[in-house]
Amino acid sequence: MTTTAAESTDQAESALLDQHKQFLSETKPAGALLSLNEAAIQRFEVLKFPYRKHEMYTFVNTKDIAAAPYVFSYGASVSEDFVRKHVYADCEKSVLILVDGVYRENLSDISNASIRLLPIAEALSQPDIKSYLASTIANENDVFACINSAFLNHGLMIDVPEKAQSDSPLQILHVSTGSPAGKVTTLPRVLVRLGRMAELKLIVKYAGVQGNYFVNSVLDVLAGEDAGVQFTQIQQDDRNAWHCSKTRIALSRNSRFYASNASYGSKLTRHHYEAHLKETGAELRLNGVSVLTGAEQVHNFVRIHHEAPHCVSNQQFKNIVNDHSRSSIDGTVIVNQGAQLTVSDQLINNLMLSDNAHADNKPNLMIFADDVKCTHGATIGQINEDQLFYLKTRGLSTKVAKELLTKSFAESIIQTIAFPAVVEDLENTLLKKLEA
Repeated sequence: MTTTAAESTDQAESALLDQHKQFLSETKPAGALLSLNEAAIQRFEVLKFPYRKHEMYTFVNTKDIAAAPYVFSYGASVSEDFVRKHVYADCEKSVLILVDGVYRENLSDISNASIRLLPIAEALSQPDIKSYLASTIANENDVFACINSAFLNHGLMIDVPEKAQSDSPLQILHVSTGSPAGKVTTLPRVLVRLGRMAELKLIVKYAGVQGNYFVNSVLDVLAGEDAGVQFTQIQQDDRNAWHCSKTRIALSRNSRFYASNASYGSKLTRHHYEAHLKETGAELRLNGVSVLTGAEQVHNFVRIHHEAPHCVSNQQFKNIVNDHSRSSIDGTVIVNQGAQLTVSDQLINNLMLSDNAHADNKPNLMIFADDVKCTHGATIGQINEDQLFYLKTRGLSTKVAKELLTKSFAESIIQTIAFPAVVEDLENTLLKKLEA
């Protein structure tokens, strides 16, 4: 890192430390919450802001996020019409609305949700939750997740009781109100705990009223024995926004986490998935799709830890990049000693629609067991000319034929999503970006 870059980073870190002192003075957190805030800022001082040669940010330039002043926005007003537009048809009676990271009970409705809702500050009275959060902060490797914890104040815990099930999916809608002037930062924080044999269908959506914001979100999912989660995350921020989300997953014996991620892109979008398959029989599926135009960016950083025998993980990502857009997948599967009979597959496919677009791939396996079945692969290509020619011979114009081929490329991931309303939404919005 050059001297100028180092000075800029030092200034940004000093500014954030000053901001944290002001935060503690104004909010006066107490007890366990204060301990987490203080532990997180200490961890931030160890990690520091990343730069381009940082191992976790090989393909991501975080200069704009690190250098900007951290002005926090908390729960500004938002119209009910805007909220209603982003709530899915199956979720009207099972939806949590967080505006700038703050839970808005007046806009939410959980009358059909089989859950118990607690502020994080209250949840910390439970020894297991307190211990879990303290441990994740002590071992945090993502500086932006550290910042989220350092300023943690308005977080929520969703408790799903043992054997609970619901026909309706639960939707969490994160609304960022943005700013007409300087950039503002919001810090959504949600922790989900599932009891033994509980089942949860969860949709998380990010949307922005206007641009000029940085949403820095953390979601923890703790799945008990034989519990199951069907999870979909939709990133639909304003194009003039920055987005970092970390999803941390802990899977117990025979538990399942089936996830899909759809990204529209923004100035910078980065998804960090950290999954721990902690006990025998745990299973993880992670699919992702992004459609990028202009100068939009989406980056995925994935670390999957197989920590017990007989666990399964499958990943498939598909990115469509056009114009000057950028995508990257940095994914590593770690098979620890003793995690015998692991099965793991990872596949990354990229469709390039422009010579100026970038798609970077870094699949990796770290295996410390000798009886496993693990594969990985990545492809980068353009529209198949033979397929294009075939469609044209059937009377389709070049434009329509290209749209059909590009849409079918993304559809294979979209159709794996378990929620019909989400699939319809993505077909009408995300795939519309391919009709230019």
